[in-house]
Amino acid sequence: MRIFFPLLILIATGCKDSVKEKTIDFKTNLLEIKLLETTPVNPRYTQLIASDSGEYLLLLNDFKDKFQFLELPSGGIAHEITIQREGENGISGFNAGTVTGWDSLWVTNRPPSLVLTNFSGEVLKKVTIIDDQTPLTVIRSDFDRRMHQYGNKIFGSQPLFMDHHGMNKDAIQKQRLVFSLDVNTGDVEWYDVFYREDYWDKGKKPSGYSWTEKDGKLYIAPWHDHEIQVFDMASGTVTNRKEVKSFHVNKFNYVNEIPPIEKAWLNRFSSDRYENFLYDKYRDVFYRIFLPSFDPENLEEEYNHRELEFSRPYSGVMVLDSELNIIGEHIFDKFQVYTTNNHFVGEKGLYISANNPFNPEYNEDMLRYLIFTPVLRED
Repeated sequence: MRIFFPLLILIATGCKDSVKEKTIDFKTNLLEIKLLETTPVNPRYTQLIASDSGEYLLLLNDFKDKFQFLELPSGGIAHEITIQREGENGISGFNAGTVTGWDSLWVTNRPPSLVLTNFSGEVLKKVTIIDDQTPLTVIRSDFDRRMHQYGNKIFGSQPLFMDHHGMNKDAIQKQRLVFSLDVNTGDVEWYDVFYREDYWDKGKKPSGYSWTEKDGKLYIAPWHDHEIQVFDMASGTVTNRKEVKSFHVNKFNYVNEIPPIEKAWLNRFSSDRYENFLYDKYRDVFYRIFLPSFDPENLEEEYNHRELEFSRPYSGVMVLDSELNIIGEHIFDKFQVYTTNNHFVGEKGLYISANNPFNPEYNEDMLRYLIFTPVLRED
């Protein structure tokens, strides 16, 4: 395994006081895990599982239709959960899932429902999710919006506009973003959490958000807006809303009408947006990944636009303190990392996939992670 230790200083881009008081040193390591069987090098779902026996990477292997627990750092397969599509334990509309405890895997299903399985793949519970204000067509649990358990409730997200092009602006405040399922009673509850009131003041931005959890609170970070909301799972209310703007995110995409596909790609490339939002309990900081705009004509080579959308040439990460103040930002080198999915937080820092298909060191035989480790210091 090759290891790199560059040491850089990031200057905060938030308020002036934080620039004077805080900087970040950071180092990066490269972790390579040899794959023992056919596995996507960028699984669409990953989750780090820490236990007394060690650390395991839960990943969704779509090639095998299985969840797999990989021992870290060896990559040995410790356990597998086969996804059954038919029969008594079939999940025909399977999307993805979250491990919430030993022998408990919750998955999202279509039509909209939550399904509880054990690690043998047996279905233990299935509950339909209905929103009495908005007819739902889908519920998804993705890598950046995994489910969270608080007490006897499972909290899930519904970030998508059900009728983006047919909606008026006032309909935004009717499409709730957070729900919970009481695992004991089966009751579903929706909460008054919405995109901000001026979300469409300048045009129809797309929907989508990421969230992370800290101390019983969910931090909701939209992809196309600077504001972060803090939702308290105990009270079921939003307790804080804060503008957290990256220096590199200045122009959002507006989709007021459906353009031709190539025009749609170019519109997305020429705009900025945020991606996954993660909490690092080891350092008490947050990471907000972002995608700055770029011009495909300046890349020196010609790339398929669809492939460019999922394997962006440039991406960056903001580091925020526990109060959501910006400490620093960093832009990765061109095609250095892959941020569409396949990243997580561990004891060593933020693990981001280094298997960008356009990176010359891309390798289909192993999982490759750049470990981004911030070190906060007071000046």
